[in-house]
Amino acid sequence: MTGALEGFAVIGVLIAVGYVLAATRVLDAASQVVLSRLVYFVATPALLIDILGSTDLGTVFGAWFVVAVVGVVATLAVYLPWARWRGRSRPAAVVGGLAASYANGGYLGLPIAGYVLGDAAFALPTMVLQLTIYAPLALTFLSMESGHRATPWAFVRAGVRNPVTVAAVIGVLLSLGHVELPRVVDEPISLLGAMAIPCALVAYGVSLRFGPRIGSGNGREVAFVAVLKLGWQPLVAYLVARHVLDLSALDVAGVTVMAALPTAQNVFVYATQFGRAQLLARDCVAVTTIASLPVLVLLAAVLVPAGVSG
Repeated sequence: MTGALEGFAVIGVLIAVGYVLAATRVLDAASQVVLSRLVYFVATPALLIDILGSTDLGTVFGAWFVVAVVGVVATLAVYLPWARWRGRSRPAAVVGGLAASYANGGYLGLPIAGYVLGDAAFALPTMVLQLTIYAPLALTFLSMESGHRATPWAFVRAGVRNPVTVAAVIGVLLSLGHVELPRVVDEPISLLGAMAIPCALVAYGVSLRFGPRIGSGNGREVAFVAVLKLGWQPLVAYLVARHVLDLSALDVAGVTVMAALPTAQNVFVYATQFGRAQLLARDCVAVTTIASLPVLVLLAAVLVPAGVSG
């Protein structure tokens, strides 16, 4: 589990940097919003173009991708009715749904897939699903004006105005067309994309300094989201992989571990950008990240075949 521990350590250090900068007043409360806007409008679109443009999408859309899709859908099928029953607004339900099903495939998914499962490719279906389909759809819903009827045309207009959706489309087109960008274009995109995760984590650290303590006001919902993210979603992935698709033992282990990854910090960035359920997103990232370590260790010990390592 060296890769997993390293991934957790990197996340912790960057969050701590944000907290210390806020505690020493180098950054103020408003900087959290500024950093989140930088991630949303610049860094994340650049990262999408960089990753998707260099990924052979044809190798991603297989059985692992199917399991990832079913896991997300099954989680949303439980959370969204619960959110409606609890009287959550539509935007708050979108953020909660993301928190319950949007995995940290970057700093945790890739190292865990490489070092624990022996193949970093296990993380790609989850990342591609989230980058090309899930995030654009969720952000389009969030960007639609409150009170406006959710017509197909309104959905399309909201999507066109969404930088993440536009970047995802560009990245997919570059991949499908096997287009190689000139270095003068590709290098700046890569550099800007490299800011996405660090800036998101620093902004998260700032929010921990200025916001209420973790769990204040929404502890039950955070606990429910954590159970869905770390329990229900990997359980669904395991059952589908083993009993429906009849995958190999290593494939079953891979898709199950990827489904058990904690909530990605991107969910907090999206919530901050739209001013919806920021505390819920923040707390879910913290709680699922901490709680996922023993879950991931247990799953790796039980499911990963002996002798498999990166």
